[in-house]
Amino acid sequence: MYGIILTDAEEKARKELWFRAEMTHRQFSALAAKLYDSDIENEILNLPYFINQLSVAQNLKIEEVEMWLINSWNTENVLFHNKHILENSGQSFCMQWAFPQAYYTTFCSILAYFKSVGFTQMSHNAVLKEFGNLISQRKYPSSISIYTSGSKKNIFYNNIVKPNLDTTIELDLNIPETVDNQICQFLKSTREVMSDNRAPSMKFRAKSGQIRKNLTPQMWDKVSDSIGHTTIMDFLYRKRIKANYLDIETFNSAEFKGALVLNNLCKVVDRLNLSNETFIAKAIGIIEFERILKKHLTSVKNEIAERRIEIIKAIIKAQ
Repeated sequence: MYGIILTDAEEKARKELWFRAEMTHRQFSALAAKLYDSDIENEILNLPYFINQLSVAQNLKIEEVEMWLINSWNTENVLFHNKHILENSGQSFCMQWAFPQAYYTTFCSILAYFKSVGFTQMSHNAVLKEFGNLISQRKYPSSISIYTSGSKKNIFYNNIVKPNLDTTIELDLNIPETVDNQICQFLKSTREVMSDNRAPSMKFRAKSGQIRKNLTPQMWDKVSDSIGHTTIMDFLYRKRIKANYLDIETFNSAEFKGALVLNNLCKVVDRLNLSNETFIAKAIGIIEFERILKKHLTSVKNEIAERRIEIIKAIIKAQ
């Protein structure tokens, strides 16, 4: 029996689909390994910001903190329950929603933290930009504080060194250089996408008055200044957009390693939420934080949040 013969166009599309699926797998494998191989708990404990500067908002509205925290926990809980869909069905279709869920649970935990300490940013762009500012000011654990800056034509890597490797796709979790290379690549490509998306809205004009399509290095610098730094959160936001609109076919393909990607995605979310929740507990007090969690647990079974509170309490106690 003869196999199916693909046209050149079909073969090209198949290879592109495999590449997108495989790169998503490798990106989150690398990021999860980076965050879980690090001692984020001790990084938080040794942060000068956490020790001496983090304090509760003067105009604290605890109901707002509670609302965003519970939104974060509920969304994270749904994200983790996608594992049951994959285990019972073997289908990766649920991953279309997993990336938006990963983004929204971390976005909500950042907003809860912001409400705890008095930051006023609310929109996605403003929150992500301020998150980047805090990272560059070393107010987050160093493992999380990796970001790109600079213009599209001259990108800089911060708190991570881009290795000089012969291949861009290689990943061996036992070789740190290949892990860092994957992270550098997705932060670079995310910054390039952010720059391309922002440039048209700035409406740079030629002497003729027409909007320019090709920008000068100086113009790209202005675009860079307007978008701030590019962080893990920007990468999650980009994946959320791609999952909703662009990469739907990827999650239905046989090449997509849904269970592995989901497992690593959950690890990344856990590390980000641990940092934000520890900051919140420090700001509003561990007793008030536990009260909010207990209220949440009266209606929802959430083993992830229950496990994380023990870590948070240990960090607060060790301070």
